[in-house]
Amino acid sequence: MPQVKHFSASADPHDVLQYLKADGVVVIEGATTRQAIDAVLEELSPSVSSSPQTFGLAAKSSTFATHLLMNPLYIDLVKRILTNTCIIYYERERTVSTSEPQVSCTSVITANPGAEGWGPRRQDECHHVPHPAKRETDFGILYAATDITRENGAVRVAIGSNHWTDTRYPHEDEETLIELRKGDAILTLGSVYYGQAANTTTIPSTLLVAFATPGYRRQEENQYLAVPWEVAGKYPTAVQRFLGYAVSRPYGGSVEHMEPLDYLKVKGDWSKYIPVDLI
Repeated sequence: MPQVKHFSASADPHDVLQYLKADGVVVIEGATTRQAIDAVLEELSPSVSSSPQTFGLAAKSSTFATHLLMNPLYIDLVKRILTNTCIIYYERERTVSTSEPQVSCTSVITANPGAEGWGPRRQDECHHVPHPAKRETDFGILYAATDITRENGAVRVAIGSNHWTDTRYPHEDEETLIELRKGDAILTLGSVYYGQAANTTTIPSTLLVAFATPGYRRQEENQYLAVPWEVAGKYPTAVQRFLGYAVSRPYGGSVEHMEPLDYLKVKGDWSKYIPVDLI
C-alpha cells in the first residue's frame, strides 16, 4: 500500500501542495504544540468526553480559533487551493474580483473505547461536486489531540482517491491507516475518501477538525449561528474574515450592502456605519 507523505511544520507550502495534488492527503508532524492542544481540550471540557462529536469548535475554543485554525501552513495552502478570481464589469470598468476562502465547519471527533469505525466518505459531499473535481471545494486540517494508533481510531484514507470518478468506492485493501502523535495533523482535500478505524482499546482518541471552502460556496456548518457575532467580535480580524464575516468579492455575503466586518465594528448600530463601495 502507498504511504502518506510526512512533512515538518516548517515545510515549504509549494512542496506540500505538490503531494496534495498527487495524493490528496499529507501528514504534518508537530503541526502544533502539546500545550496548545491541552489548552483547547481544557476550554472544551467536559463536552468532548460526553459526546463522540462536538460541533462549532471555533466558538467553543478561542485557542483553536486563534491558533490552530490559523496555522500558517494551513492558511497558506487554503489560499492556494480555494481562492478564486473572476472578471467583472463595473459600469464600463473591467475589474478582477477575488473570493477568499472561508471556514466551512469545525468539530471535535472522539473515538471512545468500543467505538465502531466510520467512513470512508468524501468531505465535499455537501457541495455536490462531480469527481474528479475540476476545482476543490473543501480543504481540511485534522489535529491529533491524543496519540492516535491503529488500535484506538487511526484515520483511514484512500490515497489518490481525489483522482477517482464517482463510480469508484474504496475497498478495504485500498485504505491506508494513519497513526499520529499528539500535535501532528493531517491535511486533506475534500475529494479524498477518509474515515476512522474502530477503537478496540480502553483509551479514547480525539481529533480537532476544520474544513474550509471557497467564499462563494455555502458553508457546511452555518458559521454565523455556530460562531455568533458577539463571539466573533472578540477574535482578531483575520479570524473573523476566515469565519466568513467578510464580503466575498464583489459583494457576496454583504449585510444591507455593507461589509460584515464593519457590522462587527459598530456592533450592529447602523447609525455608526458609513456606506462604502464594496466593489
